Amino acid sequence: MKNRIAESFYIVATAIIILFLTSFIPTEKEIAPNFILRNIDIFSDIRNVEENDGLINYLPELNLSKASILGGLNLPIFDGFSEVFYNASTPYFQGRKSPIVGNKKQLSFFFEALKSAKTKTVRVAHYGDSAIEGDLVTADIRETLQKRFGGTGVGWLGIVSQDITFRMTTKHSFSDNWDAAALYSSNPKNFRLGISGEVSIPKGNSWVQYEATRARSYLNGFTNVKVYYSNAKNSQLSYSFNGGTAQRIGLKSEAGLQELVVTNNAKAKSVKLEFPLAQQAEVYGVSLENEAGVYVDNLPLRGNSGVDLGSLQVSMLKDFSKYLDYKLIILEFGLNIAGTRTDYSWYEREMIKVINNFKSAFPKSSIILVSVHDKAMKKGNSFVTDPAILQLHAVQKTIAEKADVAFWSLFDAMGGENSMATWVSANPPLAFKDYIHFNEQGAKKVAQLFTEALLDEFAKFK
Repeated sequence: MKNRIAESFYIVATAIIILFLTSFIPTEKEIAPNFILRNIDIFSDIRNVEENDGLINYLPELNLSKASILGGLNLPIFDGFSEVFYNASTPYFQGRKSPIVGNKKQLSFFFEALKSAKTKTVRVAHYGDSAIEGDLVTADIRETLQKRFGGTGVGWLGIVSQDITFRMTTKHSFSDNWDAAALYSSNPKNFRLGISGEVSIPKGNSWVQYEATRARSYLNGFTNVKVYYSNAKNSQLSYSFNGGTAQRIGLKSEAGLQELVVTNNAKAKSVKLEFPLAQQAEVYGVSLENEAGVYVDNLPLRGNSGVDLGSLQVSMLKDFSKYLDYKLIILEFGLNIAGTRTDYSWYEREMIKVINNFKSAFPKSSIILVSVHDKAMKKGNSFVTDPAILQLHAVQKTIAEKADVAFWSLFDAMGGENSMATWVSANPPLAFKDYIHFNEQGAKKVAQLFTEALLDEFAKFK
């Protein structure tokens, strides 16, 4: 047999040469509509980059001393920057105050409900893309609000989920015999999707289990399990708490969305639900709860721009509003549309439709549109903001204005243009080296910045 090792070497060498030559193509060269060539630097990971690259170059006048940095001082920023927070061990940006703008009057639905959170349930829906998957960002928003206004429990969980391997706030497992459909995957049988954009149908002897973890003290157990379903057969499901004896309870075969509530006398650590029949029901998800208080539901749609929420039937949303009655809906999308086009008029139109659908289904709910966050691309030796982010950010402001809802700029809160590089370089790092996604520390910071802005407005409301 002929030795072809040398051929493999030539192929690799040729590929490297081609990549090297393409690195000299001018950045942002549009060669066809909506098809943009970007600059490539194949030696970026080994090239020596000075520490002062990126956003830190915007601060020449500050002349930061080592003492002021290590002292953790909050220093004023010129050119419209309101406030910058420094980590005690590094001068990199850690975020800045960014107020909620737009129609803040409609936040009164949420703020008024918060006044009764000690005795009533106040629900928040947090929709987003992969930035909130695994309960990232949401978990810290939930913790802050529950500590302030009461409540324990994680709230909404799907039946079949993509994030079970890295979600820390709840251990989630399920059998492999579910027929699942979702906005982020496919729905060939045209099942009606639920509030989370998902639905799961058992194939027979299907099960799902949820277990509280020690990751967050306020999520250490639950007494109430609420199951949401429709189109059920006249049948029963089995449920068991803490691995105990299974009990049976009937499903309603009535038309429309149904809520099944099972309770445990004391806080349970786990619950298992079993569906013995094939096509027994269309199951949308569960909510793990305790007493009254604030519940913030994590509703991630991986790889989604948010516009697909417009395909959820308004009638289904209205059915869910009878049970969940969200007082605040947070929409946090953008990265999955940025850079895919140069004309965002279609996105603007579709996102306004999404917001109007939620207004129709939840007429007494406050809505906040959260902007896209910074995303960096390599330009020479530095990481700079992808120009598509700037364009999209402006469009999202317009969406909030036309839809007449509140707007919070995560982009501005991060530090504005070129801030992602400083989040990646922070100590500890706040984002991964893909210069796109936040890590756990970064997600916590995002939640902190958002809740501070939200509670600032609540203080004014009182």
